[in-house]
Amino acid sequence: MPDIKVNDQQLDGRLSQLEQARPWSPRVMSKLERFIRSAPDFDLLRVNPVQYAVERSMTEAEALDLLLHATKVGLFEMDWHIVCPHCGYIIDSLHNMSQLRIHHLCPICGAERDYALDDYIQIAFSISPQVRDIQYHHPESLNIEDLYFNYRLSKDVISPVPELPSWRDAIMHITKYIRYVQPGEKVTAAFELPPGVLRATDGRACLQLSATHEQNEQASAIGIRLMNGKFQSDSPGMQPRSLTGYTAENHPVQFRFDLEGELPSGRLVIELENMQDRRSPLWIYQPGELPTPALALRPSLSGKKLLTTQTFRDLFRSEVINRGETLSIKDITFLFTDLKGSTAMYEQIGDAKAYFLVHQHFDALSRVIRDRNGAIVKTIGDAVMAVFDNPVEATSAALEMIDALNEFNHTISQELILKVGIHRGHSIAVTVNERIDYFGQNVNIAARVHALADANEVYVTADVYNSPGVSDALKAHHVVPDEVLVKGVIEKLHVYKIGHHHKD
Repeated sequence: MPDIKVNDQQLDGRLSQLEQARPWSPRVMSKLERFIRSAPDFDLLRVNPVQYAVERSMTEAEALDLLLHATKVGLFEMDWHIVCPHCGYIIDSLHNMSQLRIHHLCPICGAERDYALDDYIQIAFSISPQVRDIQYHHPESLNIEDLYFNYRLSKDVISPVPELPSWRDAIMHITKYIRYVQPGEKVTAAFELPPGVLRATDGRACLQLSATHEQNEQASAIGIRLMNGKFQSDSPGMQPRSLTGYTAENHPVQFRFDLEGELPSGRLVIELENMQDRRSPLWIYQPGELPTPALALRPSLSGKKLLTTQTFRDLFRSEVINRGETLSIKDITFLFTDLKGSTAMYEQIGDAKAYFLVHQHFDALSRVIRDRNGAIVKTIGDAVMAVFDNPVEATSAALEMIDALNEFNHTISQELILKVGIHRGHSIAVTVNERIDYFGQNVNIAARVHALADANEVYVTADVYNSPGVSDALKAHHVVPDEVLVKGVIEKLHVYKIGHHHKD
């Protein structure tokens, strides 16, 4: 194992800042310090907060808080990465959300698709080079196996191959040739090629050869050059091409290759010349005749989950989405609240007193939202818009808000009465006035639904009510189904009114 290089002064200073950031559970700090000081280099690359929590018997929320605060004080760096669902490789690894784009072509397998914040866009935390230097801070000095089987590969891929429980083993199993090719160097790789697919990548671009069931007596020879970051060839039949592949469930996947060609199976000789002024990490692997994989990832931190975390909103206000970009979210839960009869209250007690009360009510609501792992997007007048990763948390938050406000009302002469609405669905995240905000029909529906509520009532749409776990969370409450027409929505909306009075 390489020498561990820890900068004690930096580590101690930043740990003490972290200690003061908020109260931590017992031993959280000592476990973190031990991890930073003694874990192998690879473990300190892209730490997954969900797995970190499991391994150290912490709650997921506290582990995420810990790593966000640790990033803020400079112990870790936040790493946004896009994982290809068809090969498990990291297509792009970014330090800022503003660099995120939706559309990507995988340089390892050629798959091309749009990504969403809750769909293969992940966040992990790598140790800061100022605190401890690890070999993965210097990818250019890694040996080629470390580069392809550790650094470029996502740690979170679940292997679909039962005999090879780790995806890394599965990848090594199909590797046919791997080495650095120096500038100006020419290498020859020879294989027995069974029917199916063979791919070559230099980590930036990809080519594919498809071997047919027709056997060739003589060896096929193909000449390839690496030039200007692309594969090129004079061999007839080798052309830039887009193709459609299919997963085992028969879902189409688009592929785009620098070069693609068909040839008979049998002996193959590839001559490759690197005509660039940088060395090329050449890797040739053979998926064969398998359908295109659709890989699952173990529980980890998605872009959506991060955006619905209040600590992230508080600590990283400057993290925004690029002006020209809209990031898609497949499924997010919106909660809107408003105070009933607040105009009359302003008239009765005057603006200054009312403003003070409204602010105190915001504090009460934001405590509930944070405790339920949601995040406030914005407040408008006396209304709050919040987002949650999970509809059960949002529903529980709504009921707890009404309780919190009833408690608050015991301490004041003027009663504040809350109305809440919840809806879930697809949305887009954008930056407005230097803050992250959400747009789309589902945001509008959530806003309209909360307008249906009366005093101390919560309205949820059928999309929320039918989510796993929501009806269980409402067991003790009086729930009345209804159908309503709301502005801007053609179909009638199925909603559920949740009365605050518990069932007797």
